[in-house]
Amino acid sequence: MALVLKMVGIKKKEEITKRVNYILEVLKMYPYRNRLAYMLSGGQKQRVAIARAIVKNPNIIIADEPTGNLDSKNSIEIMNIIKSISKEKLVILVTHEKELAEFYALRTITVVDGKIASDELNKKNQDLDYRMYNKIYLKDMPVHEAIKEKGLQIDYYDDEEQKAKTKVKMVVKNGNIYIQSDKKIEIIDEDSSIELVNSHYKKMSRRIYENYQFNNEKIINDHYKKKYSSIYNIVTLLINGVKKILSYSPLKKILLLGFFISSMFIVYAVSTLFGITNIKDEKFVATNRDYLSVISYQNNVSDYIKDEALDFIDYLLPGDSKINFEIEYPDYYQTVGVTQRITASISAVNRIKQEEIILGEMPQNKTQIVIDKMVVDKIFSDILAKQIGITNSSQLIGRTLKVASDGMSNNQTTSLSDYTIVGIVDKKSPSVYLEKENFINIISMNQAGQNPNLQDSGAIRLVDVNLVSDEITIKKGRRPENDYEIIVNNNYASQMKLNKTIDQKVNGQKLKVVGYYESKYGKDEYYATPNTIKYQTIEKSQNFIVCPKNKEQAMAYFLQTNRNIEDTYQKDKTTYIERMKSQIISGITVACVILAISLVEIFLMIRSSFLSRKKEVGILRAIGVKVSDIYKMFLGEILAIDLLICTPGITFMSYILYNLTKTYYFANQFVLNSTVVGISLLIAFGFNIIVGLLPVYHTLRKTPAQILSGNAID
Repeated sequence: MALVLKMVGIKKKEEITKRVNYILEVLKMYPYRNRLAYMLSGGQKQRVAIARAIVKNPNIIIADEPTGNLDSKNSIEIMNIIKSISKEKLVILVTHEKELAEFYALRTITVVDGKIASDELNKKNQDLDYRMYNKIYLKDMPVHEAIKEKGLQIDYYDDEEQKAKTKVKMVVKNGNIYIQSDKKIEIIDEDSSIELVNSHYKKMSRRIYENYQFNNEKIINDHYKKKYSSIYNIVTLLINGVKKILSYSPLKKILLLGFFISSMFIVYAVSTLFGITNIKDEKFVATNRDYLSVISYQNNVSDYIKDEALDFIDYLLPGDSKINFEIEYPDYYQTVGVTQRITASISAVNRIKQEEIILGEMPQNKTQIVIDKMVVDKIFSDILAKQIGITNSSQLIGRTLKVASDGMSNNQTTSLSDYTIVGIVDKKSPSVYLEKENFINIISMNQAGQNPNLQDSGAIRLVDVNLVSDEITIKKGRRPENDYEIIVNNNYASQMKLNKTIDQKVNGQKLKVVGYYESKYGKDEYYATPNTIKYQTIEKSQNFIVCPKNKEQAMAYFLQTNRNIEDTYQKDKTTYIERMKSQIISGITVACVILAISLVEIFLMIRSSFLSRKKEVGILRAIGVKVSDIYKMFLGEILAIDLLICTPGITFMSYILYNLTKTYYFANQFVLNSTVVGISLLIAFGFNIIVGLLPVYHTLRKTPAQILSGNAID
């Protein structure tokens, strides 16, 4: 009844209570106001239906067979109530009981086979001959005998003229009466439906309903104008939804774990999809992302020198710019000599600016370098650094890198100076930034490291003479000053004549011996000018890197000269995607299957929950609740499930994935960020809402009668 008043816009509790209590008192139902519907008798339920209809003070009441399922007593009671209501309101009543219609109606319309047979004012004024089977008229009984003996008085009535053979034992003990009989016994008291009337049966006159007084107007507050109002808001939606969940049976509460687990799988699937499809630069970028690569089976030195001088080119690098470096950890006695190898792309220090330094400072000399954060991440991806106690980037400042020589570091060979890390940038390139003048020696050293047995293969390893200025003494001849000049160890004086060429060529020119040296460290190498080293390094490389000032102009130039040029960033990305394609497809498939299973499970649970409440929907529609409010009712329950069950499931799995992504092995397998969590919430909430309201939609397309009859679900 209160719900009906809320539907017409009355929300004030005091006003609702006043109206409800008045109607209940009029209908003699006030003592039962706190009972559940199933605890009421048929007549009481019918009164509640009438109360619900009239509490909102309608102008017209339509009653369809209001006495159809009632006994005679309750039928008369209900008809008297309806008649009293008709004094103030228009009541249209449908009934098959012609006698009742002629007794109560002011106007009767007779319908036969779906057509109006008559329509007339009811002018009949006769009484109603309507026996109520719950009333026994004692004076109409053929047999009546009174038995009085020693304070015992018994009135015996029988509806047959001959006394029936009846055996009755009656015991009075402690103020209680105990009766035993060979016939059925029914006790008549104040709660009994049977009434003993000490008179003869008489037809009913109109006075029986004139005693009923119904005047709803005296409690109506005219301030409230009837207008349909939603019975739910966001707060009541959630509160009612939570209450509904808490009232679930134990089995149904256990089934809610399915929502929790499904929500976990949704996050897992979304995180996996993002992890597989989110191709991060650190997964594939191996060189400076600004570089271009020119592919050639044999580099031509003259073309290289010509290309290097172009205005739109910053510098060229023989090879692929990737150099193997080693970082040492002499922090403890046990770690002396322990090194960690990393591969990085060498880049010129002029490619960075002071404001791009996120930690440390710019290099001040040629032995100081800046490394990119991607190189830092490579260092920390190995557990070695963490085991030693290096846990943050600032601890790398001041440490040294050296070019890895792969077995060539001995007293007979020359190694490059160590490079000190003085700064860190975040340009999203796995680069080490240093002075350009170091490039050729680093690349040459790296080439030798990749093939330390050059002399065994007929090639001579040349070293820049400037690297050993303080380590050798010229015994005869002079230092190399021009291109293609070399000096050799004094031990080869008898084999290699001074100022004579040898068979080894660089850039098509034979090398000329111009001096002999002695080394206090026992070095045994061939030393040449930087240009000669450069020419040899170019020849040994099958391709070279272009660092352009203008990438588009550089691309156009090399294409015009019929050379194969590629953007290293795009090439690395394409190669990575091709290599990972099968893994990506299988990963997406698995994630989608997990997601689909989770959503199907949610669908089945929500549908099962709705089917158990189909009758509730029919009742709400029957009492006039709008479709939109029924949607809101189920929406509140779905949102409550989402908030109480799905959200914790998503949170729990997010916590697990958060910890997994901290490990190196799972770092690239999953992605966990606000976007992943947000999409997971949208999928869980959105799917639950759609699936939860879909059965409601199909049901609400039916009439209330169809819903209640069980024919609402296709």
